[in-house]
Amino acid sequence: MRINRRATLFNVLTVIVFVLTLCVASFYGSIAFNVYNPFPAPTLAVVAALPTTGTLGPTGIPTWTPTHTPTITPIPGPTNTGAPTLTPSITPTFPPTPTFPPTVTPTSRVTRAPWPFTCEAELRRPEYGAWSGVAGHVQDLDGNPLPGYYAQVKGPVNGTVRAGEDPRFNAIYGSDAAWEQHQNHAAYQAMEIRVQLFNDVPEADGTYRAVSDVVVVQLGGYASASLGYVTCTLNWEDW
Repeated sequence: MRINRRATLFNVLTVIVFVLTLCVASFYGSIAFNVYNPFPAPTLAVVAALPTTGTLGPTGIPTWTPTHTPTITPIPGPTNTGAPTLTPSITPTFPPTPTFPPTVTPTSRVTRAPWPFTCEAELRRPEYGAWSGVAGHVQDLDGNPLPGYYAQVKGPVNGTVRAGEDPRFNAIYGSDAAWEQHQNHAAYQAMEIRVQLFNDVPEADGTYRAVSDVVVVQLGGYASASLGYVTCTLNWEDW
């Protein structure tokens, strides 16, 4: 019995020594792993600050504020911009409503002179040979020939010729209402010639009415100015 008690006591002491050894090892281990603060103070719980009143009381425990508090800057979202206002570029214009029956207004042509015909002269070279004189043709506003009218010529040689009467002149001057009157058959000669157009039918008293003003033709006496070509154009549409 005595031996068992000793063994039991020895075992108990061994356990106690082992436990104490573990405690000492834990103590020194804590110091070894956290030299500067081996036994840190317990973390204090955050206590909300109560509103102060007129009654003095104990000062609340200060709330710990972290050193670096990130500041969150909100990123602005896209700004809604109103859609552009569309401005019509062209405003359609509708044609006027026609009146039935439509009225056709004839376009009158310009009257260049108070006479039914206007005669204009230009200087040319005679079509054949060296001679001096006048020639021409009669036409309407569209250039169509009007034969039958009389050209009265006054110069060194006076005469009256009928437009379109001689087929040779029509062929030479390219018109079925052409005429020609020589003044010098054999040479170029400077001279003044007057030409006036008369109607193709006589009046009631048998005389022929002048239907144009007098055109004065001044020949130059050289080849390119020895033929005075007179073109008589109808002015009046209702003639």
